[in-house]
Amino acid sequence: MFIPNIYAQNTTIDEAKVAIEKYIENTESTADYTDLYDQIEFLIKNPINLNNADADRLSKIPFITPQKITIILTHIRLYGKLKALQELQTLDGFTLEYIKLILPFITVQESFKLTSFTENNFWTNATHEIILLGAQRQEQAVGYTLADSNKNAYLGSPQRMAIRYRGNINENLQLNINSEKDAGEQLKTNTIFYSGNIIFKGNVKSNAKIKIKFLALGDFQAAFGQGLTFGSGLAFGKSPFVLNIMRTQNGLRSYRAFNENEFLRGIGTTFGIGKNLEFTAFYSAKKIDATAESDSNISDGFSSIINTGYQRSANELSKKEFIKREIIGSHLQAKFSTFNIGFTAVQTQYNQPINPSNPNTYQLYNFKGNKALNVGSDYKWYIKNMLLFGEISSNHNLNQFSFINGAIIALSKDIDISLLYRNYSPKATPIITNAIGEASDNKNENGLYIGASFTPYKNYKLNAYFDIYKFHWLRYQRDAPSAGKDMMAELQYAKRKSYNWYLRYRNEQKLKNQTEIQTINPLENNTRQLLRFHIDYILSPTLSFSNRVEQSWYSLQFGKTTTGILLFHDMEWKPKPRFSLIARIMYFDIQNYNSRLYAYENDMLYSFTVPAFQNKGTRTFFLCKYKMAKGLDIWLRWARTSYENVNTISSAQDLIKGNKATDIKCQVRWVF
Repeated sequence: MFIPNIYAQNTTIDEAKVAIEKYIENTESTADYTDLYDQIEFLIKNPINLNNADADRLSKIPFITPQKITIILTHIRLYGKLKALQELQTLDGFTLEYIKLILPFITVQESFKLTSFTENNFWTNATHEIILLGAQRQEQAVGYTLADSNKNAYLGSPQRMAIRYRGNINENLQLNINSEKDAGEQLKTNTIFYSGNIIFKGNVKSNAKIKIKFLALGDFQAAFGQGLTFGSGLAFGKSPFVLNIMRTQNGLRSYRAFNENEFLRGIGTTFGIGKNLEFTAFYSAKKIDATAESDSNISDGFSSIINTGYQRSANELSKKEFIKREIIGSHLQAKFSTFNIGFTAVQTQYNQPINPSNPNTYQLYNFKGNKALNVGSDYKWYIKNMLLFGEISSNHNLNQFSFINGAIIALSKDIDISLLYRNYSPKATPIITNAIGEASDNKNENGLYIGASFTPYKNYKLNAYFDIYKFHWLRYQRDAPSAGKDMMAELQYAKRKSYNWYLRYRNEQKLKNQTEIQTINPLENNTRQLLRFHIDYILSPTLSFSNRVEQSWYSLQFGKTTTGILLFHDMEWKPKPRFSLIARIMYFDIQNYNSRLYAYENDMLYSFTVPAFQNKGTRTFFLCKYKMAKGLDIWLRWARTSYENVNTISSAQDLIKGNKATDIKCQVRWVF
């Protein structure tokens, strides 16, 4: 896809999407990436002042390396504060391309700080943002045609509607209110999702030894260390940014996404204690969707948590807010010039025990009961051109430990490497975590990741990683201990103001059950290979194009190989400052789900689309943005997938009888 220029200092929030595209382009499209968007947007709207930041603060800049951190700190110590960002060009290794990459996230200007809450500036210059979204799939799914007496019938209309409000009273105080009705849900208070919060950031001058740095009332996220003991919300995984393997959690943060379960609801606050200590405490109590362990006796507890957020049918409504989850936690962090250490303790309690019905053997060590306490400690240590980080975590019995340790090292100005070793116990009880790993549950995994970034010539960069891992206990579709490996190599070329391209190869090998065997399931090697060539080029200030061709191969050790190919052409046209049009035409021929391919698509603000493609057909979309007046923008999006070799699309209640799926969206944004 075309990557717009994000390199001006006045970067808008639309451009935050560019920074996360490569992170999410090979993942499922069902996730709500607003949480990740907000993390990037926060950094853009609150750029890090290079003159006042220590090593830990500088490490939060996306794409920065320990070597670059050391160079900045040394330069400021020897020559004084930077007067302009243009001075970065005099620093060793800070090429113009690299400076452009980090520019949206940095500044040398002092941020505004209030002296008290009563001064007039606190309540003036407020900005408000209101976003209205409407979306609908044109073709009717089977769920809408079923009789109301059918427990799987969709009871509501096919329109998806959403409202977002954000009020920035100033740099210290923010109010967020969000509401959403999914397609198929009724327009009633018991099915509409509501979310909101009040966020206070302690950007106030104070000489007090203890002061509030952050306060969240309502819905929020919390993540600490490497996310192994506790980490709510989404986090980046393996990607072509091979050096970005360390979590740079911000502790507490606002929540503005539409996932109805995966957030905290209550109160959280962070205190600054003196110069070196921070203490965070939070409490959350909310009802979440779950499946009853027994339909005839709900006192038996629940068997699983449901994260779809859908309440379209009577069957789905019966699982709405089935259990109550309370979480109380704390994090103490000591921050020094080159070393940070933190301690986390979180207790989670359900009002009913989790007790899976007829559990499979691979679920033997899964958490059971209604109360869990997890404790852990994390660290970061800066040693010249090297950054060490990690976390160790355990349950309340302190008899099963999981840990993760990593390093990012600058071997020279042209070569950086990253190392990460993880060992997650099969008996671990991670309730809400987001540490890096092959699996998402942060348990029963032992792995070693090695990444390298090399600049052999001007305008060229080679990024590569190799990840090898083992599962010491059984997992889903693995009826024996198993292993796997994953490698990726990407050669990038970028020439200023003209064009850039990259060539990527990825190879994944995993052991899974042989699907043909019914009684005993021996493991066989599953290999997935991807080869992609992508190019962006700018013909004029108003017209840009992108092209991609990607091939996949999926091989079974004792079976056949399936393939897939995907090609697309993108156009971005900006004939006037107030109008832009992005269009894509794509062709794909993919034999089955195993050889599926993903392609990130441009979407409207706070919306993300990463479809997975299989079968044979074409995909077309148009995205139009028009600035109607100052502060008033409108987006229109039309997308259609047409298949040549199938007569139905999707399955179950979402089944469409036909070979076309057409989605229409409209969004209006008003800022005043």
